[in-house]
Amino acid sequence: MAEEPARAGAAWPLGTGLAFGPPAVSNELFGAALLAALEQRFPEGLVPPREPRAITHPNGFVKLPLAWTSDGATRLFLHVWRADSADADVHDHRWSFSSLVLRGELFHTLTEVTAVCDSSGVSGSRSVEGDGKRVGKGLPLVRYRLVGGKHCFDATYGERAVVDRRRTHVLSADQHYGMDAFTFHRAHALAGAMTLVARGLPQRPYSRVLIDPGSPPPVVRPCHRLDHDERRHHLREALEVLR
Repeated sequence: MAEEPARAGAAWPLGTGLAFGPPAVSNELFGAALLAALEQRFPEGLVPPREPRAITHPNGFVKLPLAWTSDGATRLFLHVWRADSADADVHDHRWSFSSLVLRGELFHTLTEVTAVCDSSGVSGSRSVEGDGKRVGKGLPLVRYRLVGGKHCFDATYGERAVVDRRRTHVLSADQHYGMDAFTFHRAHALAGAMTLVARGLPQRPYSRVLIDPGSPPPVVRPCHRLDHDERRHHLREALEVLR
């Protein structure tokens, strides 16, 4: 299966994936959300996040909720990527999002897949030809949910995915990008990279994780809560970079 590197702005004519058009959220709104989270004073149009706790995500980046838009349609976050931060597995999301690379460089590998049933499923399974190689019956897909604060993986649906193509986009500071819900991807960033993220509303109750052959079932590392001083440090630093 071929993987083609591309800089932001390069065309990739697929129905889903990275979008390089106008950002869904302006830098001004991101700045207002950062300041509101720092001062805990929210201007008109923004409200406090329902879950304000800042954590270190299992994939190695700080995830800091900033605010919700007052209509409840958009959630705003700051991500601070630590040393060797990388998504553990290829996955999709329940929601669409747009993002601004605030500092550093981000590598997004998009994976175009076709979901099929497992060989034990009613619809059967199929094989396809991809880049001259026979893919076979595909790779296992498991569903992921956060239930009661616990990370739950469910493989009982017997879903599999045929991988058609992968492509890596390299995104630098000051670049905006967006991603549709249900787009499979994996991200990696160098230490110190920062991104501002605007999430849309969930479109289904679960996301999906693609399991590579021979890999053990997904194991979620625990999340660690940030202390007050570290949280404020990240917010101040992001504001300085944005300005």
